[in-house]
Amino acid sequence: MSGQHARLGCSNKRWPHCPGSPREEAQYPDIAGEAAIDGTGSHILLELCLVNNVHALQYDQQIIGVGHEDNPSGWLVGLDRCARVQQCLDYVSRRVQELRVQFPEGTVRVGSETRSNPGEYFHRDDWWGTVDITISVVHSHTNEVLYIEVVDYKDGKMWVTATDNSQLVSYLWGKVHPHYQAKTLRGHRMTIVQPKTNPVIRYTDSERDGQTIDNVETSAVRLATAAAATDDPFAVLIPGKHCQWCAANPKRGGHCTAAADQSLQTVVNMSTEIIPAGGVPAYEYLGQAIADVSQLTEMQLSELSSARAALNAVFDDVDAEIVTRIEAGKHVSGKAMRPGQGSNGWTFDEKTTVKKLKARRLKLADIYPQKLASPAQILKHPDLTDAQKTRLEKDLVTYTAGKLKLTDVAHTEAPAESKVELMFGDLAVQGSVPVDAPVDAPLSFF
Repeated sequence: MSGQHARLGCSNKRWPHCPGSPREEAQYPDIAGEAAIDGTGSHILLELCLVNNVHALQYDQQIIGVGHEDNPSGWLVGLDRCARVQQCLDYVSRRVQELRVQFPEGTVRVGSETRSNPGEYFHRDDWWGTVDITISVVHSHTNEVLYIEVVDYKDGKMWVTATDNSQLVSYLWGKVHPHYQAKTLRGHRMTIVQPKTNPVIRYTDSERDGQTIDNVETSAVRLATAAAATDDPFAVLIPGKHCQWCAANPKRGGHCTAAADQSLQTVVNMSTEIIPAGGVPAYEYLGQAIADVSQLTEMQLSELSSARAALNAVFDDVDAEIVTRIEAGKHVSGKAMRPGQGSNGWTFDEKTTVKKLKARRLKLADIYPQKLASPAQILKHPDLTDAQKTRLEKDLVTYTAGKLKLTDVAHTEAPAESKVELMFGDLAVQGSVPVDAPVDAPLSFF
């Protein structure tokens, strides 16, 4: 895995929505977080298994990736990581078999960590990325490319959709455009494999979803338009959910105020919409305007609720600055540093404390009260096999959904994953190789 990054990386979800984000993020060092570093270990394991055509368990308890820029000491491979990566390997193996049946005249090829350059089609040298897995079918005699699938492996828990995914579109177009004019492609697929979610596998497919290569080209053109907007040295900043991982986000130590500005403008606009100012400053009406929230429209309720997070971030920064000034000896009227709620702790170390408690005739069960382990703790136990964990989860664990809570979603209805995909996304299509093939069956990537 290369440590080089494109200015407009395919995996960067921000620039397609916020033209000014590349300019602002360039002011900060590119430092990978703890979760990203851990995910890199899984990607390295995946690449090793694909290149060497072996099961993930071959690397159990081995250290891989020594010398990597994000983690020079490497990653010690454990059973949990092996199990996650193996799910992706199993999917790739199954797809190879399916495509061999679907294209008997073709040769199926699997590429790992290969470059995809969608920007080349639009004469850009700053829009490219590296695809985790590319599965292609090439005609055995003419070498025409008949089919392409790009697979993106995600090691985290945050749900990633395969629908309208700019990263997948960029990856696919980078692989497709050299063959676009030849019109030899008969199909394609864009796939997410994310073991920590359910279903693990989800995708958009040309055959199932009726998505043509021309549709992909249209999506790529929209991204190219967004890419061109980033070239403006005064490109605007457009806040949204894509701000979460932006290096310029104030919550991550950045300086961007776009979200707060937008939220403030929302409040100002609504204060004048609900009760016209009539020459009086709008904020004088704000309290009265929203005193009876039952009078607000659904859209006004949504806009005010969405504005809260960014405004809270501003007040967090204000409080932090007040603390800094007070600690520097400056006076801030009405503010002071006072102790918060305290807590009790043992005066001595654990061994000494236990001895003294026993001297007071307390039993060990009183000192160390036992508590039933949670399902998550049991299912992580290293002495249990995957089969035993699956059986335990089936026989002893009951899932209880959490209470409904208000959650931010897109304001416009985005195409949802199809019900069939959500229910059966991790299963092979009808007539394909069985999903429950023996674990010790030989892999067949190449």
